[in-house]
Amino acid sequence: MLTRNTVGWALAGAASVGFSCTLFAGCKGGEVSGEPPEGGSGSSSGGTSSSSGVTTSSSGGSGSSSGVTSSSSSGGASDSCENPAVQCVVPPPPPAGGAPTAASHNYAFHTLYVGDTDRTGITSASAWKGYGYNLDDKVTTKLSTDVCTLAAGAAKTTQADGNGGIDNSFGENILPILVTVSGSDFAAKINTSIQEGQSTLMTYVTGFDDSAGNSTSASGLGGVFLYGGMVPGVPTWNTTTHWPILPTAINGCTPTAGCPAGTDPVKNAQIRFPTAYQAAGTFVSGALMDVDLSFGSASLINVPIRSAVISFSPKAPGAVTDGTVAGVMVTSEYIAALQAEAGRISTSLCSGSAFQSIAQQIEQASDIVYDPNSGVVSNEAGTSCNAISIGLGFEATEIAAPTAADITAPQVPAPDPCGD
Repeated sequence: MLTRNTVGWALAGAASVGFSCTLFAGCKGGEVSGEPPEGGSGSSSGGTSSSSGVTTSSSGGSGSSSGVTSSSSSGGASDSCENPAVQCVVPPPPPAGGAPTAASHNYAFHTLYVGDTDRTGITSASAWKGYGYNLDDKVTTKLSTDVCTLAAGAAKTTQADGNGGIDNSFGENILPILVTVSGSDFAAKINTSIQEGQSTLMTYVTGFDDSAGNSTSASGLGGVFLYGGMVPGVPTWNTTTHWPILPTAINGCTPTAGCPAGTDPVKNAQIRFPTAYQAAGTFVSGALMDVDLSFGSASLINVPIRSAVISFSPKAPGAVTDGTVAGVMVTSEYIAALQAEAGRISTSLCSGSAFQSIAQQIEQASDIVYDPNSGVVSNEAGTSCNAISIGLGFEATEIAAPTAADITAPQVPAPDPCGD
């Protein structure tokens, strides 16, 4: 799974990566002021960099060259990011050169934005529109007809994009379900779980300049993605914090048996950034990957986000901001994973019949197509939507570099609330 080619890129072994800028988000943490209406009347940014160093592009390369096909120009067609009049939210393309720094940083997520608030914490029903990336080279509205076929009973608004073509059906359609089931403090519980040290996600990166306000561009960066378990006590959120690392996603380890003594979590990490770069200050993970997002008892997804990309901008030495994680969730995988965890959200969902209505709503949130064989994400008419686009934001702080001593012992699964 982790060595396949996703959206035209190899996760491992690629010497260099060149991609169409229409595939990814930009504009300060994946946010722009608005989306153009149907018909291509949106303004062009001409590739102008935002203050965070991430660009909005109106003329990125061909979507089809990287495995994502662009829209047609027939009636009811979505605007294409290749149209010079259309503004799409994308991250900066790889720079032509530039030497990375010799520094390494281990950034731990301390705040996650799931789409119910903007990055200042203000609650808004449309906040989800600012999180994520344009994944399909289209700016789609409820009137678009050149898109995948929605599930039976799904409203046409399901396919509507966020700002600049951002694909984030999770924020638009799934988050309200989770809030209804688990309470309006759903997102707050996730962040409390993180900040109290129950769990986190870590991105260990090399070559990145995190000095405030810099516009560094460099290729040849690297890094890995790791999962953090429960911290004894309360984390101090600085480089004295050695966050326990779960054996999950470390080669040679298993959740129940743990890791062989002396295992280096960085060298043996399964999820790697072999083609990462920094462009106008912004870090982009480069190669696409599969990542899980699960935060202790407040499990958010607990299912792989396929063809995921991660980006963030420097905030100050030891901290990054405007973080974005985006990709797609295979609908059937998400339903199965959520059903397995449903009792932890609410014991009222332990009954199969009680969960069935939620499963149907999740199915109806499918807005994009994922090919499990090739890893290609697309969105074409005549194909059934089988995946749910997702975009999330985050802030992260530097903690101690991962070591073998940080890897946790085998984990005992928590009791199933739906068990006898």
